[in-house]
Amino acid sequence: MLTNRHILRVAVASLIAFSANAASAQQIAVQQPIIGVTSVSTTVMVPDRGQVHLGGVSSAQSFRQTNGFGLRGSNLGVSRSSRSVSATATIIDLHEMDEAILNSAPVAAPRPRPRVITTVGAPRSPADLPPHERAAHFERLARRAEEQGKPGVAKLHWAMAAKYRAFADSLD
Repeated sequence: MLTNRHILRVAVASLIAFSANAASAQQIAVQQPIIGVTSVSTTVMVPDRGQVHLGGVSSAQSFRQTNGFGLRGSNLGVSRSSRSVSATATIIDLHEMDEAILNSAPVAAPRPRPRVITTVGAPRSPADLPPHERAAHFERLARRAEEQGKPGVAKLHWAMAAKYRAFADSLD
């Protein structure tokens, strides 16, 4: 007696066999690109900051392939392309630019920075200190940072102290 499972196996086997025969009869087409080169060689005169359009090329292709009957067995393709060439000219005369800069009105010199006059007891900025005093200032800051439990900050201050100490020693 034939069961549904047996009938299903026979149907699947028949489909596989039919598919294998149909696949072996198909033709395979390998399409390779069509490469075209279009070039132009010319000389034109263009004014400064002018533009020129040298030309363009347009092309169109279409194809139709029919295999079998009706719309299911046909392919239709259309291809269009266009290319154009244009140029813009800008003249940069460096000699003329140099003359224009050199002959222009001189720019006013920057004003001197006013000096800060310190009085006795007035706080001073570390930038106003000589190098050996700057080194001592950063050493004090490093010790204070260590006492406060800030080793990263202390390391930065020790590095600055070493920098200014080496600079002060090179001056001596």
